[in-house]
Amino acid sequence: MSLNSMSKTKSGFLILFIYLVTMVIGLFVYAVGVYFWIPPWFLVLVVDIIMTGIIFVVGLLLKNASLYDPYWSVIPPYFLVIYVLVYRGSFSQLPMILLLIAMLFWSIRLTYNWWKNWEGFEKQDWRYDLLKEQNPKQYWIVNLVGIHLVPTIVVYLQMLVAFRIVSFATLNVGYIIGFIFAFSAPIIQFIADKQMYQFRKENTEKGKVINSGLWRFSRHPNYFGELLFWVGIYVMYLSSILAIDLYIFCPIAMIVLFVFISVPLMEDKLKNRPGYLEYQQKVSMIFPFFQKKTKEPRNK
Repeated sequence: MSLNSMSKTKSGFLILFIYLVTMVIGLFVYAVGVYFWIPPWFLVLVVDIIMTGIIFVVGLLLKNASLYDPYWSVIPPYFLVIYVLVYRGSFSQLPMILLLIAMLFWSIRLTYNWWKNWEGFEKQDWRYDLLKEQNPKQYWIVNLVGIHLVPTIVVYLQMLVAFRIVSFATLNVGYIIGFIFAFSAPIIQFIADKQMYQFRKENTEKGKVINSGLWRFSRHPNYFGELLFWVGIYVMYLSSILAIDLYIFCPIAMIVLFVFISVPLMEDKLKNRPGYLEYQQKVSMIFPFFQKKTKEPRNK
C-alpha cells in the first residue's frame, strides 16, 4: 500500500507512531542532559531541535512537510509536563495546574482542528507547495528553516515563559486574567473554525468571502485566538514578577510571525477573490474591531 492510497485512519496511526518514537528519543536525550546538569533552558532547546530534525527527515522520506503540522500543538504540553516533573516534582500548586489546564485545552483544540483538516499524505499545506514552487532548488533549506526550525524556535520562546511561570507563579488577579485570556483563546478559535465550516458548507461556490460572526470583526479571528493564548501565558508570568524583562520579546516574536509571515501569505492567496479587497479595507486584520465605513461614491 502506498502512502497516497492510505486511509485517513491508517495515516493517523502512522503519524502517531512517528511522534511517539520522536518523543521517546527526546525524553532519552532530556534524561541524559539532566544527568550531566545541562541548564534547563538550553537542554529544552537542544531536545526541541533534535525532535524537529527527526520530523523533518521523516517528512522528507514521506515527501510531505505537513508531517510537522501537529508539532506546534502536541509538543508544548509534552515539554511542560516533563519540565514540571523533573524540576518541581508534581503539579501540586494551583498556578501550575491552571497553566497545564490552559495549555492542554489549547493543545487538544488545535490538534483536533489539524486532524479534522488532514487529508492524508497525498496533500500537504498549500503554503509549503507555494514555497516549493518559488524555491525549487533551495526548497530543502526553506523546508528545514522556514517550515520547521523557525516555528519551533518561536514556540520554544513561548515555552521559556511557561517554564518561568513554573518557577515564579503567584496566584493573583493578574494571573487569573492571564489564565482567562489563555483559556478563552481556544474557544474563540473553535467558534471561528465552526463559523468558517458552516460558511463553506452553505456557500459551495468558490470565491465568496465570509463576513459574518467573528469574521465580521477580524479577518483572521483564529490567528487572533492563537496570539491571545500566548499573550495570556505571558500575562500569567508578568503578574508573578510584576516587571518587564527580556521575556517580553517572546510573545512579540509570536506576534511578528503572524503579522509579517502567516497573515501576508494567507492574504496573498485570498486577494483575488471577488470582494476581498473591500472586505480587507473594512475589517481589522487580526485584533477584533468594528468594521470601518467605506465612502460611497458621490452622484455626479
